[in-house]
Amino acid sequence: MFDDVIRKLKRLEHGVQVSIQLELDDNGYLDRVCPSNECKTHFKVFFQDWRDIVRDEEVFCPLCRHDAKATEWNTPKQDEYIKNSAYAYVQQQLGEAFQSDARRFNRSQNRNSFIKMSMSYKPGSVSIPIPASATEVMTQEFQCDECKCRYSSIGAAFFCPSCGHNSVLETFSNSLQTVKETLAAIPVIRTALEESTNKNVAEDSIRHICENGLVKIVSSFQRYAEACFQKLPNSGSFSIRRNLFQSLSESDAIWRSATGTGYTDILDSTEYQSLLVYFQQRHVLSHLDGIVDQQYIDRSNDCRFDVGQRLIVTESGVVQLATVIEKLANGLVALT
Repeated sequence: MFDDVIRKLKRLEHGVQVSIQLELDDNGYLDRVCPSNECKTHFKVFFQDWRDIVRDEEVFCPLCRHDAKATEWNTPKQDEYIKNSAYAYVQQQLGEAFQSDARRFNRSQNRNSFIKMSMSYKPGSVSIPIPASATEVMTQEFQCDECKCRYSSIGAAFFCPSCGHNSVLETFSNSLQTVKETLAAIPVIRTALEESTNKNVAEDSIRHICENGLVKIVSSFQRYAEACFQKLPNSGSFSIRRNLFQSLSESDAIWRSATGTGYTDILDSTEYQSLLVYFQQRHVLSHLDGIVDQQYIDRSNDCRFDVGQRLIVTESGVVQLATVIEKLANGLVALT
């Protein structure tokens, strides 16, 4: 009775290829997200380069350099869209088979029979997958010096998604400038949020912008300092532990040993002390959800907060951080 349905199911059991077109942004970029649970960074790759340059076997996260197969980088919305598209395809295929079997069954019935049977199939509403909307327009676009792959990211991006090339030396200044421009736009952002939501939501969003700006500047500089150090002709003679450049004191010491110049020679005491505070704040924001512990107070000498309080990161503070970091970065690159 259900010959066509059974045949269709057997074909589906062996797998089928369904053409699904993911939505691109206005500039032709495809949304991607790092599959690492510790990262989950959103970025974009120019679709033509994703198709022609990026390898199926290995793709790299621009921020953490996690690598995985090309199929692992879909955003949650894209995965949902793909699943709905596959469901709609199967629903359509089986619906056609049910209709065909129903017509065949009805034709086989004896019209002169005392008992008459007929079969009908009423398909349910076929799922119409809504294309995954592209994420917000990215503020920075890059092109790898090695493989020429074009990609974009909000904020910092250190590695090419295609070949994994470390581009931190080329992109650090752009990342710093992006944070500055975002901070400068806060009055406009605040007004827009207050009009579309309310003041509480607006202020909470501004707080996140400031905190994210601080974290991005410190994280970007740590990678920048490490990349600069590796350019030194004698860098190979030093044993560098993992995450050494997250520590200002250790970074200062190793640069001084390698070049005779440390962080405290480039910055004055007030600037260096402010960096100590900001580096510790980055740790609290990244690992303690912004809640101050005793270790923060001991290491930063910041007595403005008590244990258990939440950090308050101001726009002016992040601007000051950007200014000091830029001065230190220029001093380091002059040593290479």
